Amino acid sequence: MSDRYVFDATKEQVEQQFGVSTKRNDFYESHFNITPGSLIPVIYFEDGKREIYRFRWGQIPPGADEERDGIENYEISTDQVLESNWQLKCLKSQRCLIPAHGFYKWKTTEKQSTPFYIRLLSNELMAIAGIYSVWESDSGRNVYSCSMLTSDANALIQPVGDRMPVILEPENYNLWLAQEPLGQDILNSLVSPFPMSKMAVNRVSEDVNDRSNNSPELIQPIPK
Repeated sequence: MSDRYVFDATKEQVEQQFGVSTKRNDFYESHFNITPGSLIPVIYFEDGKREIYRFRWGQIPPGADEERDGIENYEISTDQVLESNWQLKCLKSQRCLIPAHGFYKWKTTEKQSTPFYIRLLSNELMAIAGIYSVWESDSGRNVYSCSMLTSDANALIQPVGDRMPVILEPENYNLWLAQEPLGQDILNSLVSPFPMSKMAVNRVSEDVNDRSNNSPELIQPIPK
């Protein structure tokens, strides 16, 4: 389970890496302890081009009574998607990318739960694969919401937890964002665990446990 992540990038970095453009500077506010239910920057394909918009993190199901319904749908495995008709439809034609600097996981034992911060070894932005849907409120407003896809953890992350977000290489962005179904072999290759040789795992302060904390100090490594 990865129910917190970090977004810390400039507007120029995001636009250059993901090929998007917007005048909305508020989409790029840094946050070091993002939780489900938050509004997050997401890249998706609409009207023939890549767009960036703020989605609700936690996919709102059809027939939901209110916008915060579905907050528990912040992540989902491909196996779980196959068991959900409405999310399977999203996987076929409503895929998105969630830019992140890194994510947190907690190693839990009988005595304690220890937080770790996981990032790319290059310290660059990662692109987490997601699916999204559009829910219409009673007032007629369209609310975009998303779930992160997860895979089995690679060998580096397995000591901390058995799942990790699906991370995509830049050369696969177009393929993932295309509004058409993916063949099973292609899908399997895209959602496979990201190479451990390209990632770093660091123990961090337990201050991250408090969801109200939000500062760069949260991702600073501390001795194990």
